[in-house]
This record gives sequence, structure tokens and C-alpha cells, in this order.
Amino acid sequence: MTKEDILDALRGVKYPPYSRDIVSFGMVKYVKAGDGRAEVRIFTGGAEDSAKKVLEDASRMLAEKFPGAEFDVKLLSEDPSKKVSVRAESVPEGLAGVKFTVAVASGKGGVGKSTVAVNLARAFARRFSAGGAARVGLMDCDIHGPSATVLLGKKVFPTVNGNQKIVPPETDGIKAISMGMLVDDSQPLLWRGPMVTGAIKQFAGEVEWGGLDAMVLDLPPGTGDAVLSAVQTVPISGVAIVTTPNELAAITAARGAAAFEKSGVKILGVVENMAYMPMPDGSKEYIFGEGFADGAAEKLGVEVIARIPIDKSLHTASVSEQSRKIFDELAGKILPF
Repeated sequence: MTKEDILDALRGVKYPPYSRDIVSFGMVKYVKAGDGRAEVRIFTGGAEDSAKKVLEDASRMLAEKFPGAEFDVKLLSEDPSKKVSVRAESVPEGLAGVKFTVAVASGKGGVGKSTVAVNLARAFARRFSAGGAARVGLMDCDIHGPSATVLLGKKVFPTVNGNQKIVPPETDGIKAISMGMLVDDSQPLLWRGPMVTGAIKQFAGEVEWGGLDAMVLDLPPGTGDAVLSAVQTVPISGVAIVTTPNELAAITAARGAAAFEKSGVKILGVVENMAYMPMPDGSKEYIFGEGFADGAAEKLGVEVIARIPIDKSLHTASVSEQSRKIFDELAGKILPF
């Protein structure tokens, strides 16, 4: 029993008084299936009696189609995709040639968000930059705690061209810019909000990004000035929320993601980092537990789109084949083309 099997069954459930089914109406917001059980979340947006009828019909249809399976079918009180937008309405000059921009965010620090951002950019580069000029960008918006340069494994520096534009250095098929390239590692940045906002606007508008197929924004944890500035400055196509198999991390991830929804940014899914330890016999040891990332995803009406193992090679330029495959699959799920 897969997600598609469940959706096929729910296509037999009509939304009264119409003859059209709830799947084609877009009312099925979340489906998670596995091990003989499934969770389904539905939002109708209509009258209470119609919603109750849909819930009853959906529960009955699934029970008939999959006898013996367990189903948790619930109605959502609000549409998770309905947003009040405060996001960027115009494209900064420097980003005019960028086709797709994904932000990588987290509710709290220490979950490996930057590791996910850098390796996602590498996965994009394997698709778009192979054998030619860099077609992928990485903008490190964590002004106070930049780490992109460390994770890329090379100390590189931007230059300035004849038009007084900042030219980002290229490494591994990625054009990257980070405050870590502009200040000494030992120098603390005691900047208030307006200066942080100014730096992000400069990264977006005064960097010569050129034509890019994909851009990754590595956002700082939480929902402070830098995150709000990025949302209001950069036209973000969607955001991936990073968490770990930890209850507190999952709770703060869901809370932080809700802020993006209110800003009109689409939540692409939840990425569970440090999900398990790969064992020599091929098994997986879930040393930090299981289930909390799934709970966060359910609250947001999205899915867990990747489970990243504990793998020290992710912090190097030579990523293991297993982790490389996981990030390639994640890139495929995120990209719309």
C-alpha cells in the first residue's frame, strides 16, 4: 500500500454536491503510508456537513479498498497552503538570471542545516554544472555564523569586476558568497539588524550571479532579521525545513516553518538530518530515536522528503556514494523541472 494507492482510492470520494472527487479538487493535503497503516489529512474549506460527509466516505472507502490496514483520517481546520504574502515582489538585479531558488532553514541551530544546504547545492551542480560553467549558486545568509566556505572545503575569495559588481568564486560547480569569505575567521561580527539586512541585500543585488539554474539560500536558524530580510529580498521558490530525530528540534522546526507559511513561502518538505547510523551489515541504527520529524511534517501538511544519515564525509569534498545518492534524490524532489 503506497501513497499513490491511497490517492487512487480517494479518487472515488466525491465532494458533495459535486461529481468531482476530493483528490482532483486538491483537498487531500497529506498522505503518509507504510507498514500496513496510513495517515491522511483532508481540508475541504466548505460547509461542516459536507466536510463530515467527506471524512466518513474517505474512511469507508479506504477500509473497503485495504481491509486489515489501519487508517488515521482527519480533517484539517485550515488550509496549510493558504498564506498571507510578505515575500519579495520584485527580483534584485543580481538575481535576474536565476531560475529557481530554494531556502534551507531550521528552527534551531546545531541540526546540520548548512551541511544540508551545501550538499544540496552540490547535488544541483551535478545536474547543471557538469563539464561546464557553474550553473548553481549558494548564498550563505547566516551573517553571524557563516560556514559555507568551511563546508566547501576551500578558502576562496570574491573579486570585483569593472562594473563594481562582486564576482563570486566558483568551486565544485557552485558560485558561492558568504560573509566567511569577507572577514577573518577570528573576527566577530557584532552587527545589529539593519547591517545584517544590508549584507543580504548586497549579496542579492550587487553580486554578479549571472544565469543560474538553481540557487540555494543557507538561512540562519530561527526567524530573526536575517531570515525576514532574505524572504523580503529574494524571490524564494520554496523552503526545505531541516530537523533532527529530537523532539525539541522538531517542535522548533514546525514553529519556524509556520513563519515561512505566513510569509507566503511554500514549504517543500522536512529534511531529517542525522536520522540514523549506517551499520556495516547494511542495517540502520536509529540512535537518536524516530518519529519526531514525521510529527513536524504532519503539522505542516507536508512530507519528510529526505532522511540524511550520520556521515562525516558530508563535511568534506569527497562525499560517500550513499549520501551522494540521497542528496541527488532530494534534489530531484525539490526541483520543479
